[in-house]
Amino acid sequence: MPDNNKKDEEYIDVYAALENFSSNDIPKRPQKTVKTETVPDKKTQRPVQTQTGQKRVQQNNSQIPKKKSRNIFPIVLSVIVLLGGCAGVAALAGAFSHNSAPVAAESSQESFYTVESSVPAVAAEPEESSNSSEFKLEPTGAFKVDKKVFSKNVTDTLDKQISSKYVVLYDVTSDKILYEKNGSDKCYPASTTKMLTAIVGAKIIPPETVITVGDEIKLINWDSSTAGLVKGMKLTFEMLMDALMLPSGNDAAYTIAVNAARMYTGNNDLSDEEAVKTFMELVNKAAAEIGCKGTHYVTPDGWHDDDHYTSAEDLARIAAYARTVPLVKNSFGKFEAEWDVIYDETSTTESSNSESSADTGSSAESSADSSVVSSDESGEISENADESSEEEEVYKPSTLYWTNSNKMLDPESSYYSKFCDGIKTGFTDEAGTSVVCSATVEGHTMIAVIMFGYTMYTKYDDANRLFKQGFATYGLNYTYNNEGNENDVEL
Repeated sequence: MPDNNKKDEEYIDVYAALENFSSNDIPKRPQKTVKTETVPDKKTQRPVQTQTGQKRVQQNNSQIPKKKSRNIFPIVLSVIVLLGGCAGVAALAGAFSHNSAPVAAESSQESFYTVESSVPAVAAEPEESSNSSEFKLEPTGAFKVDKKVFSKNVTDTLDKQISSKYVVLYDVTSDKILYEKNGSDKCYPASTTKMLTAIVGAKIIPPETVITVGDEIKLINWDSSTAGLVKGMKLTFEMLMDALMLPSGNDAAYTIAVNAARMYTGNNDLSDEEAVKTFMELVNKAAAEIGCKGTHYVTPDGWHDDDHYTSAEDLARIAAYARTVPLVKNSFGKFEAEWDVIYDETSTTESSNSESSADTGSSAESSADSSVVSSDESGEISENADESSEEEEVYKPSTLYWTNSNKMLDPESSYYSKFCDGIKTGFTDEAGTSVVCSATVEGHTMIAVIMFGYTMYTKYDDANRLFKQGFATYGLNYTYNNEGNENDVEL
C-alpha cells in the first residue's frame, strides 16, 4: 500500500478536464483587474494617473500548475497590421482567448456530470453534451440550526444521553438542523467516505457498465474491509455499488475510483495511482459543489490520513445528496444482496486478500458488526501478502453474497427500525465508530450523523433516540427494535 502522505513525483494534469465544468457548476477563476486613480506628483504636485492592481485570488488547487501567459502584444500588433481590417480583429480575438491548454488535452464533455458511458475515441472536434445539466450538484447552502424545536427539558436530556462526540440531526423535509453537538468541528470520516465515492462514481459510470476487476485492488491496506473481489472478476457497476455500500468493500472503492477516472479522462493508460489521484480531485470538487465547508478527502475508501477529514454537518449534506442519486439510494437501503459473477479467462492467477471484514480496516468492527461479505471465507489475510513475488491460485467464487454492516437495517438486530433506509457505517481507531443513517416516517425524512461513538453500538442508540424525538416533534411515531417499543427512550 503506498504511503498516502508521500507526494507523487509526477503530477497528473487533470486541470483541463476540471476546467470544463459549466459556469453554473463552479466559480470561475478571478481575473486580474486594473484600476486607475489620480494622485498628485510629489515634486510637481501635478495630477498623475497611476494603476493599482487587484491580486489574483488563489484557488483551492495548490497542486495544479498555473498556466504561464506570454506578452504577445507585439506579435498581435504585427498580425493586425499585416491582415488589416476584420481579419486583424479576428486574429486579436484568437490571440487573447484564455491562454488555455492545447485542444488535445481538453475534455470531450461539457461538464464532469455529463460524462458519457463509454471511453471516447480520439476525435478532432469535441462534441457537446445534450444533457449538460442532468447531473448538476446543487449546493445546500448554510444549514439553519434550530434547536428551539425541542423543549429545554428534551434538549438537556439529549445532551446527557447522546454520548457520541460529533452529532447532527438534520430534518431533510424542513431543511434545518434540529439538534447538533460539535456539528461543524473537524472529524475523520472513515468508511462514511464511501458515500461521496458512490456519488461521483454514479455520475460517471452507468449502472449496466461491465467492469473487470484489476490490479487496483492491491492498493488497499492489508487489513482492509473487502467485498471479496478477485482480479479478473467481471461485475456490473450496480454490483460494484452493492460491494461498496453493504460490506464496505475497500476493494470496490478502488475499483470504482480507477475505472471512473479512466472513463472520465478517456485515458485507459492512466496508472492505478494516477487514476486514484484524478478521481480524488473530482471527489473534492463534488464536495465543494454540494456545499461542504470543511471536507477534504485523500482516499476513496476512507483509510485514515491526517489530511482526510470532514464534519458532521458536511456528512449530512453529502448524505442528503446521496439520497437523490437513485443507484446510490437503492444500494445503501439494502440489507443483503446476492450476485452471480463471471471472470475474464485471461486472468487465472493472482495474489489477493480473500478474507473480508466489516468496515474500514478494523477486525473489531468486523467481529462486532458480523458483516458477511462474500461466499469466499476460506482465505486468510497476510500482512506480507503484497510482498510475495509468487503468484498463487485463488478461490474464485461464482456467487457473491453481502449483508449490510448497518445494524439498523438488520431485521434480527435489536437496533432495527422498519423506518430506517440507509446509509453508511464507519470505523477506524482515529475516527471511532460511526454511522450516517436516514429514516422516513409518513413521507418525512431525517438524517442522523453519529461520529466517534465510544462503544461499538452506542452509535445506533444515539441515532434511534434522535430519530424518535425528532419525528415526535411533528406528531410522528418512530419505533425501533423487533418488538417495536422495547428500546424506546422516555424523554
